[in-house]
Amino acid sequence: MELLSLAKKQVEGADAGRIEAWDVPFYTGALKAKSNGEGGDANEIGGYFTVDSCLDGMKILVRDLFGIQMTEQDLTAEERWDGPDSQPIRKFQLSHEEEGSLGILYMDLHPREGKYAHAAHFTVRCGCQMRNSSEYQQPIVALVCNLSPAYANVGSTCLLSHSECETLYHELGHALHSLLSRTVFQHLSGTRAAMDFIETPSHLFESYVWDPTFLNFIGKHYSTGEHISEQAVSSLIASRNAFRALEVQTQIVYSRFDQEIFGPRAGQASTTDVFARLHKEHAVPYAPGTHWHSRFGHLVTYGSGYYGYLYSQVFAADIWTTCFSDGRSANPLSSTEGKKLWKGLLRHGGAKDPNTMLSTVLGREPSVDSFFQSIS
Repeated sequence: MELLSLAKKQVEGADAGRIEAWDVPFYTGALKAKSNGEGGDANEIGGYFTVDSCLDGMKILVRDLFGIQMTEQDLTAEERWDGPDSQPIRKFQLSHEEEGSLGILYMDLHPREGKYAHAAHFTVRCGCQMRNSSEYQQPIVALVCNLSPAYANVGSTCLLSHSECETLYHELGHALHSLLSRTVFQHLSGTRAAMDFIETPSHLFESYVWDPTFLNFIGKHYSTGEHISEQAVSSLIASRNAFRALEVQTQIVYSRFDQEIFGPRAGQASTTDVFARLHKEHAVPYAPGTHWHSRFGHLVTYGSGYYGYLYSQVFAADIWTTCFSDGRSANPLSSTEGKKLWKGLLRHGGAKDPNTMLSTVLGREPSVDSFFQSIS
């Protein structure tokens, strides 16, 4: 906050006043760009990320981690829910040499009029063991995003910002949780798990778009084929942790707000007053007279469980550091660790206690240390 205040005074003068809510994104962005050069400016590195390069990265990821083939298939007319003039929905079959067919993944990635405006993973059909049969009902899932509006496309190539890559891999984590689980009951399949655990796979797979090795796979310039430079990668990674603690503090405000309006004191004060009070208690800038929380859709879907979004980052950071980054393998594409992740966690959906699954994958009880290191 002191850095933001100093930056504001340099731009607006010594009497610029305190940091307001609208100053936070402006000056954090400006300071990131200044300190990290090329990597701090999404516009400078955007040409290195495309939808196709991200999809190629996904194929490499599931192949090396799990031995899974991700094969694109044609859609039938009956499968499509988009319009004839929109960028088409894409369909992928996931299969494994020993496990056979695993399920279907649809990707509806681009905006169109009337479409759901956010990014989400939807289960079309859950996996489950069929009654009185050895047959398993294979899951069908859809990733719905709003990437690369038409005016940002170059020819037939859909350029992405790095943050859009992160969103896409976040949703991939949810999709793999659904597609790779093999539970008896459909209501325990994949993401039908504990509310404060289900974001663990999605946060884990976000980590890949911050990994230097993996960025070399997906970071190719759309016109020249040139790989993203080491300097740009280093700057990009450095920008991840800049002001991260402020972002975490803001998530704590949202989590506490969610618990208060669904808790025993709900209704004792207006939601706007509660939101303002929590910002003050946690020293996070707030704009009086506004009500940002009225568009906070997670309040409906989480209902006192939004803290799980931040809580799951602790588990994801622990798995990433221990299994794929600095710990047992130091290999983000380790098939040994990938198998442990699949068989020890993803396969069980919500049918096992998350503590048991985490301990199986980690080889010990989970720790907060990796998370705190990641934001320092």
